[in-house]
Amino acid sequence: MPEQARRLNDQGLEAFEKHIRELANGASLNTPTHLLTDPRYSEAIEIDCAVEDRQFETRFEFGKYLAHVLKEIPPQVVMGDVGFWSWLALYWFDQLCPPQKNGTRKPSKGYNYVLSRNYNHRPRHAVYTTWLLVNQYGETALFLLSKQLHERGELIEQLAARQYLISCHGVIETAKELYYDPERKTFKRGSASQKRQGNIRRYISYLQQLDLTYDLGTIASDVLINMLPDEYSAFRGAASAR
Repeated sequence: MPEQARRLNDQGLEAFEKHIRELANGASLNTPTHLLTDPRYSEAIEIDCAVEDRQFETRFEFGKYLAHVLKEIPPQVVMGDVGFWSWLALYWFDQLCPPQKNGTRKPSKGYNYVLSRNYNHRPRHAVYTTWLLVNQYGETALFLLSKQLHERGELIEQLAARQYLISCHGVIETAKELYYDPERKTFKRGSASQKRQGNIRRYISYLQQLDLTYDLGTIASDVLINMLPDEYSAFRGAASAR
């Protein structure tokens, strides 16, 4: 049954953060789903957003679902809503941070689940960033979101760590051209290897140098890819790096 999304209030955010800290310290705890509906910890939101507790095979599938659910809502209405995105992360927490065989969990940093008020940490949020990438890039975002919900992967770690870069269409489209393997429906082998020339870290470093003289927000992917040094040639073309 669809459930109307809500917003965690300050008490709810504090309780969720405490739960994550206790899990990180080795506690074996059930997900505090009561926070989702208890008026002491959450409140109604002004938008119509009904969600379902369904399973998702990949982050991309999750992102498509979120984009569909929020398609009638202007992005600026929800972008900075800490309580809303944190509520959604709690709602799907069992997929974002599944229990291990011994009942314990290994959560990532708290800001992966509780949307940070620190702008630099915001792109790390598991739900917000997944929605943002699919909402902005559609199918192009698949190479960044091909893993399961609890896995991030080196490519998204590197790009999402830099808020500015994930807003540059030419940068993301070029990264897809370089690192996406359409047969595997994920990134190419070697993309994240620090030993391989042209890997994602090297791409980020090159972009940071390029940003000193070019506006990465306006540069087109066909221009950018032709500016790349020879070390990236191994990743260009569908048959490379397998």
